[in-house]
Amino acid sequence: MREWNDIAVLAPPGDIDISTTPSLRADVDALIDGGARRIIVNCEHVSFIDSTGLAFLLTCARRLMRSDGLLSLVNASPAVARFLQIACLIDVLHVTAADRPPIPALSPTELPSWSKSISVTEGIEHLGFYRHRVVELLESLPMAKDARYDLALAASEALGNAYDHACGVGCVLNARAYRDRVVIEVCDCGCGFEISPDEEPEESEERGRGIKLMRLLVDSVEIRRRTDAQGTMTRLIKLL
Repeated sequence: MREWNDIAVLAPPGDIDISTTPSLRADVDALIDGGARRIIVNCEHVSFIDSTGLAFLLTCARRLMRSDGLLSLVNASPAVARFLQIACLIDVLHVTAADRPPIPALSPTELPSWSKSISVTEGIEHLGFYRHRVVELLESLPMAKDARYDLALAASEALGNAYDHACGVGCVLNARAYRDRVVIEVCDCGCGFEISPDEEPEESEERGRGIKLMRLLVDSVEIRRRTDAQGTMTRLIKLL
């Protein structure tokens, strides 16, 4: 972190997500309280920004704007820049997902070409590891890089919710690849939560964007209480 009077450069060492925003918020708060009015975030080492990171950046930007300041991001990768473009549309233009045709039903006899299960045993500070593990799983599929990134980010949002509502306890990520789609299910052992496909989640300044973001990134999002145990199951479908 470097400062020049009222200008500061902040360089996060990794992803800006639910696990890293508390320390970044402390850094930014100290800068603003110390008189910084122009904060430049160098994203050279940032490969993902999730909804919590987005909310944090928007909160910082609004706080600076109230003091005639400015927050800007530089050295953003094409993937991060694309996500920021989508995210800005969510908040500025109140964009919702376009109507999509129904997801074709799978034949009861169709088996996945592969199925992987990842038990989430590490704390929230390792969220980035699981996100990048999803990217690795998808590299063998005929998916564009942007599509892999979108699905990994959506899975990260589902994992973030599991950490948030169930502390990650008993959380499992299941991924299955079929001829025409990838299905990812994130199951936790929390109190259980359910939201209908046409229901809009309640949104505050720093909460509520995750579900909206998942719906934009993948073709189908289902969030319901588990039937096999206590907890929530989030199912994401991305067509190939």
